[in-house]
Amino acid sequence: MQLAFRWLKSLRIFPKLVLAFLLALGPIYYIGLTMNRSGAEHVRAEIGNSLMSRVNLYTEILDVDFDRTIRLMQEFVNDVDLLELSVAHEVMTDIERTEAVLRVKHRIDLLRQSSVFVRSAFAMIPSLDRTISSEVTAITELERDQLEALLQIKNLYESPFLEWNGRLFISVPYPDAGTAKTPLFVVAVEVSKAELTKALERFTSEGGGAVLTGRRIPWTVDGGLEADRAQALRKELERLGVSASGEARTVTVGGVSYLLSQQASDRLDVTMSMFVPSEQIEAPLRDSQRWLIVLSAASVALVITFSYSIYRMIHRPLKSFMQAFRRLEQGNFNVELRYSFQDEFGYLYDQFNATVRQLNVLVHEVYEQQYRARLSELRHLQSQINPHFLYNTYFLLYRMAQRKDFDNVVPLTKHLGEYFQYITRDGMDEVPYEAEAAHAKTYMDIQSIRFEDRIQAAFEPLPEGAGAVLVPRLVLQPIIENAYKHALEKKESDARLVVVTELIDDVLRVKVIDNGDRMTPELAEELQAMLDRSDDAIETTGLVNVHRRLRIKYGENAGLRLRPAEPQGLSVEMRIPWEENAG
Repeated sequence: MQLAFRWLKSLRIFPKLVLAFLLALGPIYYIGLTMNRSGAEHVRAEIGNSLMSRVNLYTEILDVDFDRTIRLMQEFVNDVDLLELSVAHEVMTDIERTEAVLRVKHRIDLLRQSSVFVRSAFAMIPSLDRTISSEVTAITELERDQLEALLQIKNLYESPFLEWNGRLFISVPYPDAGTAKTPLFVVAVEVSKAELTKALERFTSEGGGAVLTGRRIPWTVDGGLEADRAQALRKELERLGVSASGEARTVTVGGVSYLLSQQASDRLDVTMSMFVPSEQIEAPLRDSQRWLIVLSAASVALVITFSYSIYRMIHRPLKSFMQAFRRLEQGNFNVELRYSFQDEFGYLYDQFNATVRQLNVLVHEVYEQQYRARLSELRHLQSQINPHFLYNTYFLLYRMAQRKDFDNVVPLTKHLGEYFQYITRDGMDEVPYEAEAAHAKTYMDIQSIRFEDRIQAAFEPLPEGAGAVLVPRLVLQPIIENAYKHALEKKESDARLVVVTELIDDVLRVKVIDNGDRMTPELAEELQAMLDRSDDAIETTGLVNVHRRLRIKYGENAGLRLRPAEPQGLSVEMRIPWEENAG
């Protein structure tokens, strides 16, 4: 011991420092190595648990999604229109049958939109020999082979899926196919295998894969797997079956090791299996071991490089931060910091870059809002006076004065005065409907003088209580103007326009009905779809402007409803909830 002590005393400072540093690093290195091994085992266990959690989560997502679709289908079998089409279509008129089919088509479309995994929805009615579908061709001839396939006896709560011609379906016959009676109709959806595949691909990590298989009825959908590898994995799954413990396990297919986790769904009668290559788990752990060796070697040079490392890790990043803040203070929102390490400064740099990008977005949003406000004001002013209407009216006044038709000049100038008095009154955003209706009637009177006997226009009396309902200003005239411009102006004779006001179920309903000859049900449906779109790229004038103003102010129950008129033309119905706006 004394010799060792004397030997230490004889050493120079540098060897002493090296020896002391190595003695200090020895226990730390041992603890680090032990922790690395323990951490590796913990990571393996956590990865297995994480894989199991993902499988359980994705299985639950599919359960909830398809359970919602099945419940909607079961509710749909009680649809009155569907029952009437099945048993009473022979005593229904053509109009009743058409309206019933349209309502069923609407419910079918809602069923189709209930889930991203539903490719199409349809109702098969054997008595009509027709299928009402959510596809572009809504009504098609009934396919008997498909009907027989969809009537396979099964328990919807044990195994909802069935496969026919490589396609996957869920069907609900009414009455139940298990009875002896022939079903009146079958409500069914076709499951999109493509969307299931996409979902499985999203569920999996790179190099991994997922397989969804039916249990009682054999069918398979996989995602993230190559064809050969998918086939080999499916065979291995058939051989292994579902793990009773539910824990992740290791399987080998084609010389490649995988970590496998499975979850069975009793509700859908399917099994979700997810694979992750073991190499993805072991590679980071091996990298960790190599880095441990590198760290051990780097620790020897730690004292020499400490001062320089402090400068690079703290002083330089802070300097870059200060320079970036100065550029930002000068109004440069395109500044971006780059950092090659993944430490705290890397996080701060990322947060700084995200904050700058958000500031840039907010600045542009404020500018865009100001621009849209000015543009909206300009469009409002432009929409108040239609130049073509103004020109035509003054030319009409000129011709009447030239013909010395003073009997019509007097009322025309009176109507024009009332018209311009109303549209230039900017102080009020809302007016009683009585005033709005009077302005619209004034506009119709001007048009009646202009078109003389070619267009017959009528504004029916207001029902009791309707005149006091507050409505946004200038919402009725654009609808009437649209009827004149697009439906009646070019008709040579027998052109008619009627405005009807009703108060039904606490809703003010104003119908503008024309008998134009260019309107079809398809065009009316297309126009309604255009109104309901929220795309800002649509020009917000005319009917679109009125519809959006009503929706923004009163909500989804307000707005315009477009329907074909009988026997021809278009009916535009404006709906305003009157109790809400009155309060």
